[in-house]
Amino acid sequence: MLGKNQLRFGILAVLILANYLLWGAVGKANSPTLRIDFLNVGQGDAILIRTPTQQKILVDGGPNDSVLGELGKILPVWDRSLDLVVATHLDADHITGLVSVLERYRVSEVLTPPIPETDTTSTVREWQTALLSVQNINYADSSDDYQWGETTWDTLWPLPGAVETSETTNEYSIVAEVQFEEISLLLTADITANVEQTLINLYPGLAAEVLKVAHHGSKYSSSALWLQTIHPETTVISVGKNSYGHPSIDTLNRLQTIGADVYRTDQDGTIEVIFEDSGYWVKKDGKKKFYQNE
Repeated sequence: MLGKNQLRFGILAVLILANYLLWGAVGKANSPTLRIDFLNVGQGDAILIRTPTQQKILVDGGPNDSVLGELGKILPVWDRSLDLVVATHLDADHITGLVSVLERYRVSEVLTPPIPETDTTSTVREWQTALLSVQNINYADSSDDYQWGETTWDTLWPLPGAVETSETTNEYSIVAEVQFEEISLLLTADITANVEQTLINLYPGLAAEVLKVAHHGSKYSSSALWLQTIHPETTVISVGKNSYGHPSIDTLNRLQTIGADVYRTDQDGTIEVIFEDSGYWVKKDGKKKFYQNE
């Protein structure tokens, strides 16, 4: 049996530990940083964004249910809510995992491209069914912007009517610039070089420190002019084992030409990028590199 002094000491130790954990978590939660995790979900995209003001945004869900396990590694076990889920376009390697996410998480809003009546694939039908569980569905165009404290989401593409004039789902992928303080992340989904050229024309001066490389590093995206225009310091390729030749050696060579650092989920696993007021960190495999604001 424990003596009274031992019991009191034990209770005090537990209270001190609980206080440390509580305030440590609060301090981390209130840290003025924007955290972006490029999740390792194989051949597909899934990106979790956590703002300093506690919003959680999931961009795409990958080709299978592995996104659930990846989210479980980052979010607390009791946290089953997302403020915004974004389906950049309707390909299976982007929305398959989102169907499971909508089934298991409380989602406040979904941003998705309009769904053409002619698109009757089984994955799209499952996505339409899953959307029935969400009250706030926003069919995206370039007018859809969000502000969460110091974090902004600026939807650049598609323009209104782009779905009707596009030949493929890739051509009306949602493109967005996410900015915190003076640092920008450009999310490009699976856009083609043709869309890249249109964006250059529409948005003079468009640039970003961090670029999500379009279409898993496909040779039909990430044109030399696009990369020279955006001129990112850091690029992330979401990619897994595939038969398409992703990422293309042509794309990798173009990234090397502009001097960008290249991170790949197939080689580096989940990649975390943390924006601060003075710069940003890139973390992989327990190692991290800091990029100072110029």
